Amino acid sequence: MGFNMDLYEKAREEHYQDLRREAENNRLLAQLPQQRRSLSRYAVGKLGVLLLNLGTWLKGFEQSPTTLEP
Repeated sequence: MGFNMDLYEKAREEHYQDLRREAENNRLLAQLPQQRRSLSRYAVGKLGVLLLNLGTWLKGFEQSPTTLEP
């Protein structure tokens, strides 16, 4: 069985196209603003603080006396 040059060229061209797509995706990702990534981290941090404060408030509410004195 001999070497098929047409199949080799087709495989080489497909590999080249894959590399070009990957490079284009990397270029587009590098152009995304850094603020967008840090914005989500900031939002998650604020949500965490909110949940901690809510938990503290609920714990204090739970420990308050439930019976009223006359």
